Amino acid sequence: MIKRRELLLTGGSLLTGAALGLLRFGGQAQAHEYDVGKLKVEHPWLRAPADGDDKAQFFAMLHNNGDSPDKLIGVKSEKFGKAEIHGDPKQLNLVTPVLLPPKSLTTLAPGGAYVALLDIKKHLEVGWGLEMTLLFEKAGEVTIDASIDAPDAKQAHDAEAMERWQKAHGQDSAGPKPESSGHEHHHHHHHMEEPKPAK
Repeated sequence: MIKRRELLLTGGSLLTGAALGLLRFGGQAQAHEYDVGKLKVEHPWLRAPADGDDKAQFFAMLHNNGDSPDKLIGVKSEKFGKAEIHGDPKQLNLVTPVLLPPKSLTTLAPGGAYVALLDIKKHLEVGWGLEMTLLFEKAGEVTIDASIDAPDAKQAHDAEAMERWQKAHGQDSAGPKPESSGHEHHHHHHHMEEPKPAK
């Protein structure tokens, strides 16, 4: 797994709404886009499994900038056994591809279409990232780095959910950082260093 978003892990509760907005739509936006063919995957993230569970849910914004429809038909990673795509928001109990009409934006989000990641093989640490591969019917495959948010996160980088998770797991948001190797491993994008909030 890939270490990311130390700022939200260690100082999320100190961020003001304005500062968080700048991070979301400034550096984060550039660092969280992946192109494959005429498709763009933006802000991929997932809800970590609840304690004792082995399932997670994956979300993202999927742009089809082409003139032809496409479909998200597969998701894979060595960190989980299989993925089930629930692409029809009106029938979430069915396993169906995510349809991507031409010149459109399709959003996978809590309460709507999503991808269920099943049989999680390794612990997914909140605040880190998960490398995974998305398979589209026409555009092909693209490897992405999805940020791992708290199990009850309502959107990507949900600072309130992160804070609840930290308290439940005995982590002080202003405490020491988890150990890091001091460098990050990246795929298809550059992650901009985020400023640490003033104490």
